[in-house]
Amino acid sequence: MSRGKGRNRARTAGAGTPAEPRRSRARPWLFALAAAVAIAATTLMLRGRRGAETPAAAPRIRDNLLLITLDTTRADRLGVYGSARARTRHLDRLAAEGVRFDTALSPAPITLPAHASMFTGLLPPEHGVRNNGNFYLGERFATLATVLHGQGYRTAAFVSSFILDRRYGLARGFDTYDDQLEGAQPQVVSLEAERRGDRTALALGAWLDGHAAARTGSPFFAWLHLYDPHEPYRPPRPFRDLFADSPYDGEVAFDDAIVASVLDRLGRLGLRDSTLVAVVGDHGESLGEHGEETHSMLLYEGALRVPFILWRPGVVPAGAVVREPVRLTDLAATLLELLQAPPLPTPHGRSLVPLLHGRPPGPAPPVYAETLLPQFYMNWAPLTSLRDGRFKLIEAPRPELYDLERDPAEERNLFDGEPQKARALREGLQRVTGNGRGSMSVGTLDREAMEKLAALGYVGAGVEPGAADPARARVDPKDMIAVFNRLRRANSAVRDRRFADALPILRQVLKEDPQNAFARLVLGSAYMGMERYAEAAEWFRRYLELVPTSAYAHHWIAICHLRRGDRDAALREAEAALVIDPRFSDARVLRGGVLAARGDHTGAIAELRRAVETDPAKPVLRLDLAKVLGEAGRGDEARAEYEAALRMKPDYAPALVGLGALQAQQGDLDGALRSLTRALEINAEDDEARFNRARVLERTGRAAEAMADYRRLAEDPETPAAVRSAARKRLSALR
Repeated sequence: MSRGKGRNRARTAGAGTPAEPRRSRARPWLFALAAAVAIAATTLMLRGRRGAETPAAAPRIRDNLLLITLDTTRADRLGVYGSARARTRHLDRLAAEGVRFDTALSPAPITLPAHASMFTGLLPPEHGVRNNGNFYLGERFATLATVLHGQGYRTAAFVSSFILDRRYGLARGFDTYDDQLEGAQPQVVSLEAERRGDRTALALGAWLDGHAAARTGSPFFAWLHLYDPHEPYRPPRPFRDLFADSPYDGEVAFDDAIVASVLDRLGRLGLRDSTLVAVVGDHGESLGEHGEETHSMLLYEGALRVPFILWRPGVVPAGAVVREPVRLTDLAATLLELLQAPPLPTPHGRSLVPLLHGRPPGPAPPVYAETLLPQFYMNWAPLTSLRDGRFKLIEAPRPELYDLERDPAEERNLFDGEPQKARALREGLQRVTGNGRGSMSVGTLDREAMEKLAALGYVGAGVEPGAADPARARVDPKDMIAVFNRLRRANSAVRDRRFADALPILRQVLKEDPQNAFARLVLGSAYMGMERYAEAAEWFRRYLELVPTSAYAHHWIAICHLRRGDRDAALREAEAALVIDPRFSDARVLRGGVLAARGDHTGAIAELRRAVETDPAKPVLRLDLAKVLGEAGRGDEARAEYEAALRMKPDYAPALVGLGALQAQQGDLDGALRSLTRALEINAEDDEARFNRARVLERTGRAAEAMADYRRLAEDPETPAAVRSAARKRLSALR
């Protein structure tokens, strides 16, 4: 009975209806950094630390590590990288007192593949993570986190986007992996549910406080991921006003302030002097260059060149600038050597420590990059690139060759005029990729899985992801970038529930390019938002014709069937999603809800227990399980799940409400009153908590207090009608 309007709703598995797909990008304003006053005080960290031009002694293994990854951040939008209008003085000073890598390059202009490469030291064709959403980092790969955890580090990660949810494989090696986005469901198409960076930093700050208070003597590795510069660009004040004409730069400035606040906390906790700090972007943003408004479709430098800064006085030289191009695959090896930890088993990642002191560690390796998103989402050609020295090849249906020394904007294609250089780079590119596509760590369909899908009515499910008719020539993405920009705008319109703006764009794109998978997906999302579920399911099914290994598409079809009241079809589609990806806990929650609504509590509990086993650190899954256990009359087990959720997240109001109701049912009225009162302290607008507390107050003889709660519910016009009616009846009875 929780109220909607701007408030969190608890998911109720027993209702058989999952939470609605994400409709708009989460932008909570509650924790805005209080003007720039507190931030101004954070000129902080670096005070009195100049002059260490040469490291004094090798770092000790007990040094801490703070890794901050800046999503979608171009290097040239920081002041220290040449932007005259940037407000990034904290990052600039960090670079001035540490090492700045002038040309750091991402292996993919896509978040998950880039982070997988940073953590493993491997290229995407090696680790197999080639896109967001349905790719996973395999458990066989060692990562920066697994190595440091094995060295006795306390490890914690705090991420700001669903794209880096634990299900995608980066959580291994972390004692704490905080991917909680305040209950926000990912948008159907982009999966870009996020939390604002200051809230993520608050979670990291609380963990750092606990680490300092514990005094375990163990070093820590903390990773903070900030997603704010990703579109849509909506910085909070004062950055919104300062950068009214360039909100992207406002988001970058906002992240600069967040970084400062984290480093200031390290100083106050006495941890700064023993912490190696690394700040690095995962990929850039094109911002209209070469026609691309955002990123992921093309491989020009604006989307690949990122900031990369190391800071640790006495360990890295102050004010050093490394001019040689370096790769994000070099990050982990460099950090591990600086911490004197064992290296990763990687053939490509090299430590950059010699470069910090002007000693090249050997010939500079070529720099590889790729984007397969044009293939997976658009049915266009994938792109790969190789940069070797001053020259860069982009392999495409119309290949490109650039001399970056003379033509840094990549405007003069030399491919036809430099055949020898083009041939050499092509051969190098084939060596990097093994003359093939490389590994694909996506839901695989073995014979058993294909037989299961066939039994569910799906034929031809063994096609590779993004596969197209081989007789159809692949389209060059650069020739279609205007179409992609239109699709991004249509997707933004769907996200903002402006369906009338999106539909004509999508229909026109599909008229011009009928095999465009992304357009089919966005159209399905649009119809879903319009509650035209039959049409939505049809377009998701058409998407599956092109991308048959999409567990998400089956899940969204299941939701459409559920909204239409066809539970059998919903169960079938959720099962299809699980055949493709047995780790897809959302599909298990949906199945559990449907089965519980049918009265099959045994089946529902089995599904939800498997969901919890898959994602044991997700309190919302334990909440769903607890509710069904309670409905099944298994109160002690339900209570154990509520308590487990609250151990993970003590202020998790939905679990407090559920626990309070269960305690009241079991006769523990004092415990129920404590739980429900605490829930209202966290969220005073929770109607379910207030009504249940009033009932408990009645039972304990505190009629006046109960009436106050009932009166508030009865008189508030925003109270749902059923709750308001029930409150009025109780008021009348008490009078």
